[in-house]
Amino acid sequence: MLLTTLIPGGGQFYTKRYVKGILIGGAQSYLIYQGTQTQLRLYEIDREWNGTIPEFQQEKSALLDKRRQIAWWIALVWSLGILDAYVDAQLYNFESNLSLDKNGDPKATLSFKIHY
Repeated sequence: MLLTTLIPGGGQFYTKRYVKGILIGGAQSYLIYQGTQTQLRLYEIDREWNGTIPEFQQEKSALLDKRRQIAWWIALVWSLGILDAYVDAQLYNFESNLSLDKNGDPKATLSFKIHY
């Protein structure tokens, strides 16, 4: 969990869930990039805007809404990544095997290791 908190997708890579790590890390990185670009544009508007140009006010309002949406998406993806890393870490040493018996019926075998 701590690795995912610090590095996007890090916990998924630690538990050898590489595809999920790429997806979660990529989504977090993209959202952070979009949020940064939106914030930089807001800084530009604040420097250029003198209070008399309505186009800047409309664009600033749209960018503030976009920044708010991006912040919510970042929080959602970040939280889901941490939760997924926690669950994967808890099930890391859990092995299961689903096979068919001699009659063709499904047979499940579960095993786990306890380290103390």
